[in-house]
Amino acid sequence: GEEVTVYRLEESSPMNLDKSMSSWSQRGMAAMIQVLSREEMDGGLRRAMKVICTWSENDVLKLGQVFIVKSFLPEVVQTWQKIFHDGTVLHLCLREIQQQRAAQKLIYTFNQVKPHTIPYTPRFLEVFLIYCHSANQWLTIEKYMTGEFRKYNNNNGDEITPSSLLEELMLAFSHWTYVYTRGELLVLDLQGVGENLTDPSVIKPEDKKSGKMVFGPANLGEGAIRNFITKHRCNSCCRRLKLPGMQSKD
Repeated sequence: GEEVTVYRLEESSPMNLDKSMSSWSQRGMAAMIQVLSREEMDGGLRRAMKVICTWSENDVLKLGQVFIVKSFLPEVVQTWQKIFHDGTVLHLCLREIQQQRAAQKLIYTFNQVKPHTIPYTPRFLEVFLIYCHSANQWLTIEKYMTGEFRKYNNNNGDEITPSSLLEELMLAFSHWTYVYTRGELLVLDLQGVGENLTDPSVIKPEDKKSGKMVFGPANLGEGAIRNFITKHRCNSCCRRLKLPGMQSKD
């Protein structure tokens, strides 16, 4: 197997995510993982491997559990090297994880405010940062999801035509994030298995322009927001959440 060190993004108050401050754990935990197979990933930014945990310190990764390890493609790293210079891969991994945590915090609040008539509680997977010693490489790791993988919208704001309440809820969540943050953030690229989501894009309007990247490289900025506003069709969940129509808000 491969020896890795696992770092977590810790919370000051994990039971109240909406009021919590995030900070990186100072000390990593050791773990051993065994590669099972290479996995296909859409999006063209990263490649993925399926692994199993064979040992871990303090149960940081659950023994016998299957995980997905993701790494950035060399061409993506090259593009961002111009901005970060040193430690590009680490910067990219940290931002991916921070992006998922931002989405986790929003969905935590969303689940508290949504009406009880919506019987689903969507959530984003926990993502950890790992350092692989033999490859001298930073990667991200998350639980492997079994079941039918669905994509509800993409990072450019195009969405599926929903045919179930769960699908409507996912699309309404994107709409809600934009209204709740007063246009500061829009969570797109909603995908996963059932109620479990992963790999969102948290779109921040000024990100692209300033060249500063708060979240991951999949952030298409203003263009994605404009596209979402034009294309989003409000559904029964948007109405239950009493969300204003997207088109009416310039």
